[in-house]
Amino acid sequence: MSGKVKLAEHTWPEVKMLLERDPVAVIPVGAFEQHGHHLPLMVDAHLAGSVCEEAAERACEDGTAIVVTPTVWTGYSPHHMDFPGSVTLDDETFSAVVGQVARSLAHHGFRRIAMINGHGGNMNLLKNLTQTLFYEHGIRAAAASYWDFALAELADWRESDKGGIMHACEMETALMLATRPDLVDMDKASDHLLDRSAYFGADLLSGGAVASAASFRELSPTGVIGAPSFATQERGEALFQAMVARLAAFFADFATWPRNDQEETRT
Repeated sequence: MSGKVKLAEHTWPEVKMLLERDPVAVIPVGAFEQHGHHLPLMVDAHLAGSVCEEAAERACEDGTAIVVTPTVWTGYSPHHMDFPGSVTLDDETFSAVVGQVARSLAHHGFRRIAMINGHGGNMNLLKNLTQTLFYEHGIRAAAASYWDFALAELADWRESDKGGIMHACEMETALMLATRPDLVDMDKASDHLLDRSAYFGADLLSGGAVASAASFRELSPTGVIGAPSFATQERGEALFQAMVARLAAFFADFATWPRNDQEETRT
């Protein structure tokens, strides 16, 4: 059994053989946007891809047939476009791009496709896409952000107060210190907590009840929402491994879900 999990490293005959094992296909979905003065534009794409690849390797070692596509490197980020370097797709283009990747995989026989997200702005579109892929194309699709699988661990891990984990924050900075410390400049990291209505989400672990659009320039002059000053490499490594373990467990479970084309009834 091949231990390779990156689809890009397979030959087409290897993919054909893998399909005989009814594998899970994982599409990491990121973004290309500002992350303050201390983190690079690639944070969301890098973290989504890194967590997915390591989790897939762990699931593969435990017997799950699985591959990970190259990361969709840009996403839906109009709220970051006031900051130079940020790149966005509009909602229709984003859904079309990710959907075409999923449908290409399904064309070859992949019937369970997990879209693992690294940017909050993508999530509503990915949820909608799971419905389109299922009802219009017969694809069993799942969508989640990589941190969703480890929210309990994240709550225990954090040292910042409410508001400290949102964007270019304690969590993302620590994970970047763990995976790409060469791209982190902690001398330029500055905390910025939101002071807004309680109905507006200001922390990843305590979202608000109301959805409302806003430019990040309106919310933060630096582009940071959170407390990156609490981040350390050691703590980032511990959190990264916790997220990998939780995501690997999901991949193994997802591999047992019924394929849409195996179901006898639809509701």
